[in-house]
Amino acid sequence: MIKTIFRPLAIAIACALIVRGAFFRVYGIPSASMAPTLQPGDQIVVTPYRTPFASVPKRGDVVVFRSPLGRDELLIKRIVATPGDLIATDAGRVTVGGRILHEPYVQRAAASGVIAPQIVPAGCYFVAGDNRENSWDSRSWGVLPRDLVVGRARLILWSWGGGLSEPQANAAPIRVPGAGAAHPHLHRLFKTIE
Repeated sequence: MIKTIFRPLAIAIACALIVRGAFFRVYGIPSASMAPTLQPGDQIVVTPYRTPFASVPKRGDVVVFRSPLGRDELLIKRIVATPGDLIATDAGRVTVGGRILHEPYVQRAAASGVIAPQIVPAGCYFVAGDNRENSWDSRSWGVLPRDLVVGRARLILWSWGGGLSEPQANAAPIRVPGAGAAHPHLHRLFKTIE
């Protein structure tokens, strides 16, 4: 009797874990470096680029990747330049190929600082957070090798947060004493990441 119940349940759980690992992962956002697109407390769905129906990473994609500095951590940023692109800044705005990049997703326009003109090497990407004043990204550590990319962020599955301070660069958010309990952000449920 117990075998009859638990064997199919165990098979179903194993199959679900295999499908989840092969086709998508869920990650939590710990900092405001991707604000306003992503907020601390967002739980996002990420699909790997290695699946048969996946495309290659392109400019504008929000990607999860392993730290290029050898740290055991995952980061999330937006691809702003792809292999062969000439990237630079002009008055704090990103330029690609000499043209100002249209970036409606950034928290504050003209906050990209100085990026010395450079051509993104083959097999690499230039990534930056949407909150340029509070993001540790390619402007600090250089281009991102393609083999460190885990996948593309597709969807905010749910969001749960509150009482968080603005983190410093890539630091985790800090609980503000007396700021109140965490609460769901219903307006962010199932929101597509663009």
